[in-house]
Amino acid sequence: MIEKICEIINDEYCCDIDITVEEWKQLLTNPKVFDDKSMEAIKKWYIESGHSATCSYIGKKYNEHSMSANGIINGLAGRVQKELGRFTVKGIGGIAKGTRFIVVMKSKLIDTKPKTWEWTLREELVKAIEELYIFSDDSYSDDDLVTDIGDIDISPDYPHFEYSGKPKDKKDPLNVQNKYLYPRSHKVSINALQHANYKCEFDNTHVTFTRRNSDLNYTEPHHLIPITYHNKFKVSLDVEENIVSLCCNCHKQIHLGQGFEVMLEKLYNERKDLLNMVGIDISLDNLIKLYKNEKGDN
Repeated sequence: MIEKICEIINDEYCCDIDITVEEWKQLLTNPKVFDDKSMEAIKKWYIESGHSATCSYIGKKYNEHSMSANGIINGLAGRVQKELGRFTVKGIGGIAKGTRFIVVMKSKLIDTKPKTWEWTLREELVKAIEELYIFSDDSYSDDDLVTDIGDIDISPDYPHFEYSGKPKDKKDPLNVQNKYLYPRSHKVSINALQHANYKCEFDNTHVTFTRRNSDLNYTEPHHLIPITYHNKFKVSLDVEENIVSLCCNCHKQIHLGQGFEVMLEKLYNERKDLLNMVGIDISLDNLIKLYKNEKGDN
């Protein structure tokens, strides 16, 4: 295993870190390397301008100790080195021998009073994050979409939405460990829930509960034509016209219960004209067949 020297030259941490974008993508999708705490820490830098910030700035922003992220990032860098298995970093001069931060970030001394180190996510890591849509307004499974939207603070003053009636181009699916995952936009789903006034569209008399984060009713978005079958259509299925608002019980029933055909017939008949307007052409019989064949995420 190669030992890479990290040293300070002209007020910058210098070390030849040669991790490619593709390698970062594999690492990012490995939960044994990028655990939840690591993702949370990385996101704090990712959302900053230039993906750069000092530790003291991050500490103040999130009401944490200025060094709180150091252990997390160093631990992450250690797991990256172990997973790749081709190099270790050794600090010399004024750098601690066990410093591994540099694997994930670059650093330079900035002229503040007092002077301090600014840390910047490596370009290859940033590109990998972007290509994987990790911190985007998207989810990659039905369950994740429901969970993510459940965590969002939706204001009662959320702008009123009207259907566009226009087809949308499909986004490219994401290939993760030889499995293709199709993105679902949080905004599109929230628009659909808002249009339904946060009521169950199978039966608007169904009782639900109030969202924890607002005074709105809790309902869940459901893609009437499952996203799993995006490859059968020339246009995007992740459009408001294809998303219905359902109470928790109806959402589970349409996926897992008996009587889903009756539910599909009602929802389909109410949506078929809207679906045609956005280029989604399917008969009720074929829609029912899709649900009978449905496997895994949708």
